[in-house]
Amino acid sequence: MPKIHIPVIAYTQGGREMMTTAMGAVDLVRMVAEPQPWDQKASTHGNRPRDAHHVKGIREYLENEQHFVLGAVVLYLTSEEAEFTSVPMPGITTEADVVKPGYLSIDIGSKFDIGDGQHRSNAYDQIVNESDPESEVIHRLKRSGQPLIVVIEDDMKRRAQDFADLQRNVKAPSASMGQSMDRRQPINRELSDLFETSPLFDDRVEYFKDNPGKLSTKLFSFKTVRYVSGLLLVGNGYRSPATMDKAVNARFEGADGGEKARGELTEFWNAIGEMVRFADVVSGEMKAPELREATYLTSAGVLYAIAFAAYTAKKVGIAIPDAIRSLDEVSFDRTAKTSGITAEDTFFAGSLIDPETGKLVAGRTAWETAAKDLMKVVIEKTEWDLVPAQAVGEVDEVSETA
Repeated sequence: MPKIHIPVIAYTQGGREMMTTAMGAVDLVRMVAEPQPWDQKASTHGNRPRDAHHVKGIREYLENEQHFVLGAVVLYLTSEEAEFTSVPMPGITTEADVVKPGYLSIDIGSKFDIGDGQHRSNAYDQIVNESDPESEVIHRLKRSGQPLIVVIEDDMKRRAQDFADLQRNVKAPSASMGQSMDRRQPINRELSDLFETSPLFDDRVEYFKDNPGKLSTKLFSFKTVRYVSGLLLVGNGYRSPATMDKAVNARFEGADGGEKARGELTEFWNAIGEMVRFADVVSGEMKAPELREATYLTSAGVLYAIAFAAYTAKKVGIAIPDAIRSLDEVSFDRTAKTSGITAEDTFFAGSLIDPETGKLVAGRTAWETAAKDLMKVVIEKTEWDLVPAQAVGEVDEVSETA
């Protein structure tokens, strides 16, 4: 039977021979079989249901990013479909002959069974079949290779086990770490620059966890700072992280080069650092764990409420620093009570604090309600050209349309 030959490097892992190589997107799409749904009763290898949203994200990444990088796709062939032939390379040595260069001979018409990477493969498929053949993205993909790991494995159950093992042994980075490393997004770059100049952030941002521990010397995670900053810049009118990211990043891509957005971020975080309890940490009079134990100020929900109140304030003409300074009138102290909690015990009773348990309430509704309560304090304590009744009505309108 006629065969095609692909240059590979073979190696042994877990007692099986595997090969690594690369293939262009067009050839990969042509040679990969359509994944079948996993069914443990079936005699064929299967996959989890395809996530269309995940595929869309990969496709947009490939289409928009010049310097893209994707990890290896794991593909399978049977011993009847393919065979490896070693080709010695004079002068090339490896320890214990772990690496064996050669080529993989595949029967023409054979299809790879995809073990891990169906979403990457489908994103390539969509681009190749739906894009103009002369488009820039197609030319870029033709110049690029997709890394592959090819395994000759006849046992379909073994292929399924490989998928389970691959998922078990991969640990995704925390959202904080992943976001802080992603320098393509303007908001991440801007925050990294701000950390260098704002006294509040001096070695007080947690990157490795999304929630600093009780005894952590960090005040906030990068993830929290990022979302708080987003609320300040664009409000709460976005129902998915992707659409909010787009709006936030757009603030730094306008005609002014992001100068206004940069100024708002600087004003906000500097004002936060000047709040009485945060200022105690900055000055060294109080440690981060002490602030965390004594107050709600480091809680994500409280920070979200403060940020959205500041966003609402600037929309109705109140300067961000003035809005934040007025919040020093609010007691952010934790209550020791665990039931029957009222506004006399904590400002956040009924919004961010459950009156029956004393625990922080998670969720958008809780911090939005707290933000409106904070905004009433801002209106009361800030010199403004609208009487309180008019002010509250305008604030509600901003909150509803943001």
